[in-house]
Amino acid sequence: MLFSILATIFFLSASPLYQEVITWNNLIESSGPEINSSYSLGPKLSARSALVVDFNSGKILFEKNSEEILPIASISKLMTALVFLENNKKDWNEIIQVSEQDLIKFTNKGGGEEMQPALLDVLIGDELTLRDVFNSGLIRSANNASKILARTVVCCGQNFADLMNEKAQELGMRDTYFLEPTGLSSSNRSSARDLTKLVRAAFQHKEIKEALSQATYDLELKRNGRALYQRVYNTDQLLGNFIKIEGAKTGYLDASGYCFAGVSNYDDQKLIVIVLGADSNENRFQEAKSLIWWATQQEKEAKNFQEQEE
Repeated sequence: MLFSILATIFFLSASPLYQEVITWNNLIESSGPEINSSYSLGPKLSARSALVVDFNSGKILFEKNSEEILPIASISKLMTALVFLENNKKDWNEIIQVSEQDLIKFTNKGGGEEMQPALLDVLIGDELTLRDVFNSGLIRSANNASKILARTVVCCGQNFADLMNEKAQELGMRDTYFLEPTGLSSSNRSSARDLTKLVRAAFQHKEIKEALSQATYDLELKRNGRALYQRVYNTDQLLGNFIKIEGAKTGYLDASGYCFAGVSNYDDQKLIVIVLGADSNENRFQEAKSLIWWATQQEKEAKNFQEQEE
């Protein structure tokens, strides 16, 4: 067990957050190999808000400003996918034609490449399957794909955002509001506590889990009768990492900072981790990784202590 812990420390030491995750003295006492991290309050984060909960029990393992209501950017697409699945009446192989209303006009006021919203490379009149629209909206976080997906749902004269807000209320997400399906609006807001409810509900659907677990996805579209192919890449940089992320949705706006909402199964402990408002893309992932590792070690220590007491 000591070897495993030392190996993990060595791995984490490459991260600038290592000294902030947990101190050496808190990990290993000089008197022996027993673990003693009871004095650690957890990672020091750049994120404005963060939360780690047990997926099944809902037990809170770490929280920082978990009830603060913040812009959530493209994490909104989890609700878009969930509402679509619960209202879709079309076949997955149905061909969808791109229309003018699906396009997203982008004005780069800040001049930074990073500010450009993620998009599928499509033109008006292009055709692709509903399955490809759904998957690229989650995997690539393609905003035009999410707009297409939303307009395919017609329900009782309501617009798609109404359905998103109704679902949020049904899930008990009292601090959540959606203006539109992409997350490009900073008016799409929620709290880390609310988002754990969304993640848990979304991951009940195999279509969402399967999409978010794919590092790449190949799609085919037709333009003027000619087949064109695109490969999209998952925005989640923790896929394949040692913390065993099952899937996650990222998000970024100037107003939201760097966000992350996902599920891990590290060391056979299924956790939901939410990070909102991290100050950089790298810190978003490092902080999510550190939170998962730290929470897992804390739970193992508590379990071992309980077993010794019994």
